[in-house]
Amino acid sequence: MDFEIELNKVKFDECHEADLGMLYDFIERIEKLPNKRDAIPAIFRFMEESHDKELGSPGPLVHFLEEKNDYHKALKESLKRKPTVLTLWMVNRIINGVPEAEKSEWLSILETVSSNESTDDITKDEAKKYLEYQRGEI
Repeated sequence: MDFEIELNKVKFDECHEADLGMLYDFIERIEKLPNKRDAIPAIFRFMEESHDKELGSPGPLVHFLEEKNDYHKALKESLKRKPTVLTLWMVNRIINGVPEAEKSEWLSILETVSSNESTDDITKDEAKKYLEYQRGEI
């Protein structure tokens, strides 16, 4: 299965919300594959391309990614390419559950996103909110 081709078939309505049925169907189909975790990079690229769309809260893609702890490297790469509100939400969840020694790396990533000139304002603001929360400022 070509994961990217399948994800690009997902339709969006006039409010920019993904057809969640199509996303759940995609996940259902890849769950049956022996190489299902190979879909991780394609999922992150889809999230980047759909940064201005609603993919669920958190939605089937995030639920699939978070099934195992093998997506952190791909998440970091995605954040370097195109941080999104949804990928920042994932970072915040990771920070909530990692030992103190690992938190500093993720906080550094949030800091970079919050001050990156090429990141859109909505995403930068979200990164700042998560930083404030994680630092106990709010």
